[in-house]
Amino acid sequence: MNEAAGIVSARDGYIARMADRTLAADLVSWPAVMITGPRAVGKTTTAAKHAEAALRLDRPEDASIVRDDPDAAITVGPFPLLLDEWQHTPEVLGAVKRAVDADQRPGRYIVTGSARNDLIAGAWPGTGRFLDIRMWPLTGRELFGDASQPSLFDRWDSPDRFEVPADPPDVLGYLRLALSGGFPGALRAADDQQRERWMRSFVDVTTTHDLEEFSAGRGRPRSPIRFRRYLQSYALHTAGVVPDSALIEAADLDRKTALGYHDILDAQRLVVDVPAWRSNRLRRLTSTPKRYVCDSGVGAWLAQIDFDAARRDPDARGRLFDTYVAAQLRAEAESAKVPVHLHHLRSQRGEHEIDVIAEFGFRVAAFEIKSASAPSAKDARHLIWLRDSLPPDQFAGGVILHTGRHRRWIDRDIEAVPIAALWGQRRASASA
Repeated sequence: MNEAAGIVSARDGYIARMADRTLAADLVSWPAVMITGPRAVGKTTTAAKHAEAALRLDRPEDASIVRDDPDAAITVGPFPLLLDEWQHTPEVLGAVKRAVDADQRPGRYIVTGSARNDLIAGAWPGTGRFLDIRMWPLTGRELFGDASQPSLFDRWDSPDRFEVPADPPDVLGYLRLALSGGFPGALRAADDQQRERWMRSFVDVTTTHDLEEFSAGRGRPRSPIRFRRYLQSYALHTAGVVPDSALIEAADLDRKTALGYHDILDAQRLVVDVPAWRSNRLRRLTSTPKRYVCDSGVGAWLAQIDFDAARRDPDARGRLFDTYVAAQLRAEAESAKVPVHLHHLRSQRGEHEIDVIAEFGFRVAAFEIKSASAPSAKDARHLIWLRDSLPPDQFAGGVILHTGRHRRWIDRDIEAVPIAALWGQRRASASA
């Protein structure tokens, strides 16, 4: 596979997203759907593909109609009606609440915009009325495979749940993919210099304009410089199991300020704290979350890791691959029909550690992420330990995701699988 192929295709038209299938299904059964996710991840573009009409509330003419009479403005249709950038006219949410309470017909409203409702939950009118769809940066499956296929976890019991492409990347190809990340704007960049400029602009807007929006009405003004420093501390610790104190110390902030910044970054979906997995059968497991920046490209830019640095530094390369692959699994979990909860596992003394635990129903699948191209039984030792510690019907399988070309079994219920098998082959029906 040419690892640049999907990046080039990002310039041409709409790339089908895994969220398309979820959004289409939700509109059949629910009156209002809200799409959340990081800035510039493609929420509006995807929503517009499913809408018959739109009110772009960042446009003065559309916003003024809503401010004059929000209830009347959203009843005209046609439906589904996209209400984009709701935070510019928050009163529109109350109008949607009243419309949904009065008429439960499905497929009427798609709402996009800021995720800051997470910080104003006490006054949030959408509770029980919106289905929430979280969008994440573009994945390998959306760029290189077929986004219309069911989630990995929905087809887990199929023998072809992993399908290795004919020409998967090598380790340096994966490194370039991880450094590019999945934000559409970064992928449209013509070269590394233009991508670097996009990253800088994205972080600047996030740590100034967005910080001001999220801080509005919440006491004293917040410092963009300190906020950026805290975000950088996450990037330096991405894919690490670290306590709050380590992030706070790295950012040189007091605890109250740092935790306030954490709440904002979490609401912006820029950072993801993966909780520790707990089991009654396993004792002495840590409860500290695993920290991620949501996108490996942005994380690498914040941590000042470029291609040469990652190529020479195995720790930086490992964190980068872990962050990249975890983002692929996060999107798979989000698009699954069966509820999937992602965790990590680490014993208190560090003798056992598993990168990602996926819990769906009673079953547990475990993933290790390796930058090596030919993982061995030694690399599977933590997966074997977990398999032997759980009831056979609970352990759904262990997977070592690696940078090689071949899928093979390493031990009973444990296999080595190329990372590219997460996106499989591109089907003729896949959108470019």
